[in-house]
Amino acid sequence: MTVQQPIAKAGEATRWAAINRDAVAKAISELTFEECLSPRELSPGRWKLTLGPGLTYRFAATRRLWGQIAVRPETLTRDAGIELPVDDAVAFFADARETLGMPPATFCTYAKELYNTLMADMRIAKARGNRPAAELAALPDTELQALLDGHPKAPANKGRLGWGRDDFERYAPESATAFQLFWLAAASDRCLLALDCGLDEEALLQAALGDYERARLEAAFSAAGISRSTHRLLPVHPWQWQAMIASQYGSEIAAGRLVPLGQFGDAFLPLQSLRTLANVARPEALHVKLPLTILNTSAWRGVPGKYMAIGADLSRWLATVAAADPVLKDVKVLQEVAGAFYPHPHYTGVEGAPYQFCEMLGAIWRESPEKDLTAGQRPMMMGALPQRDAHGRPIASALMEQSGLGPEAWLDRLFSTAFVPLYHFMCRYGVGFIAHGQNVTIILDGATPLGVAVKDFQGDLDLVDQPFPELAGLDPKILSTLKRRPPAHLLQHLQTGHIVSVLRFLSEALAAYDRFDERTFYAILAAAIRRYQAQNPELSERFALFDLFAPKIPRIAINKVRFAIGYGDSDERPLPDLGTPLDNPLNPESARRSPISPASSIRSSP
Repeated sequence: MTVQQPIAKAGEATRWAAINRDAVAKAISELTFEECLSPRELSPGRWKLTLGPGLTYRFAATRRLWGQIAVRPETLTRDAGIELPVDDAVAFFADARETLGMPPATFCTYAKELYNTLMADMRIAKARGNRPAAELAALPDTELQALLDGHPKAPANKGRLGWGRDDFERYAPESATAFQLFWLAAASDRCLLALDCGLDEEALLQAALGDYERARLEAAFSAAGISRSTHRLLPVHPWQWQAMIASQYGSEIAAGRLVPLGQFGDAFLPLQSLRTLANVARPEALHVKLPLTILNTSAWRGVPGKYMAIGADLSRWLATVAAADPVLKDVKVLQEVAGAFYPHPHYTGVEGAPYQFCEMLGAIWRESPEKDLTAGQRPMMMGALPQRDAHGRPIASALMEQSGLGPEAWLDRLFSTAFVPLYHFMCRYGVGFIAHGQNVTIILDGATPLGVAVKDFQGDLDLVDQPFPELAGLDPKILSTLKRRPPAHLLQHLQTGHIVSVLRFLSEALAAYDRFDERTFYAILAAAIRRYQAQNPELSERFALFDLFAPKIPRIAINKVRFAIGYGDSDERPLPDLGTPLDNPLNPESARRSPISPASSIRSSP
């Protein structure tokens, strides 16, 4: 019997090679930034990376303000006796394995993450096609999130260990496939539920179920022979149910403390974080954040139970603070109005148990960024701004043009409405957000930044460890649950989580396409901060405590940590590593010292 071999679609091989080249370019750039690799500039714009005897990679690259090199993927070649174009990202990491200090087992698991990432990137490249940045910039936030490249610092940013191809097709953001939530009836005496003031379970159900689906769910509940006096309804991600809960909570199901009911309700769409789901039919309705026991971008994507009891109170306090403070008038606090958690009967009680086993079953209900927006206003995840189209144009560039503002005025508006409020939260209230590109949302008025929405307060927010009077009225249970950090640590959250991990890529994208000078970019940011400080002189001691203008800031490495620790289980999420300090571009002297290639003023060919 002859087996018919599949015929590759036209262009598949070409697209696969391009995706791999992009991944290698990204890896060389970021791993050089993390001081894991040491390429050498042979002549202006021409570089060589030696990975072993007789093994080199050559490429054209531009050195940027932060010291990283922006590699032009189409110029990459590998020379191991014969110089050939690069078309295999996993082969690059095999070549670099010893240089990166990756044991064989770590390399193989990392390669699994990378292969999954490449598979996802293929889908994104097909879906995005040749759509120009202006068209991408006009998409609704939920649609745009399906077309984004993902975490800019992590080459294997869609690893999703635990998922197979079918799972990617059903549940990954880039698949843009909506699905119904799975529902359990959970014993009320085992399932913690914390609700915001004036909210009840009925409101949570209404946010996820229309009348018809609600009736179906109630019928299934009644047919199961249980009572609302003993059980409450708990949504679960469909994958989590079939892959984890059905087996790992088998004893609870057998005892009737957990009763599976099936899939019901409105269709939900996964956002960039995988766990956060948006209601397709009612975009203004509550988002639901559900655990997924998969490893993605260095961490297991569960939901920690320790924050559930404080989530609603904490977010209400933040919203109250923002509403009363003129500096924070354009901040939308996306309140976590409810949280539920069902601990595992055995794993949770074991001291030092790996955190992935202790965060399997729970839910967080959070306000949608679409809530209360007026005509013409719309949300856009901040991580979308540096996203480039097929010709290298970033979405931010298209927004600048559409707004009618010049780049300087548009950036000043962005920094004044997004960055300054984050800094003010820290200086005035001792609240430090880990403000990365996924949990900060820009509110646009057409194409102009109007405000900012913040979220993820359970794990991505710390408090200063000093006795700020502004924190005195905070509920003691919140103070005892959240981590208290020294001022330098909170400042690092803003510098490395936002400036280095978000703005660094935005300034590079604008420099590459629009030839917008990176020093000017950070001078605009510095001016917005100085203007805010001049308007709030009573905080001068706090500004000294949280000094954004020091000559150096920490260099954070996330990939290096994974290479070093491998994939063993831990009871805590991995902490990033530190490299040599970075010159701070907000400091005028440091900015002048920062290296920029002469070629940085020349637009790269698409």
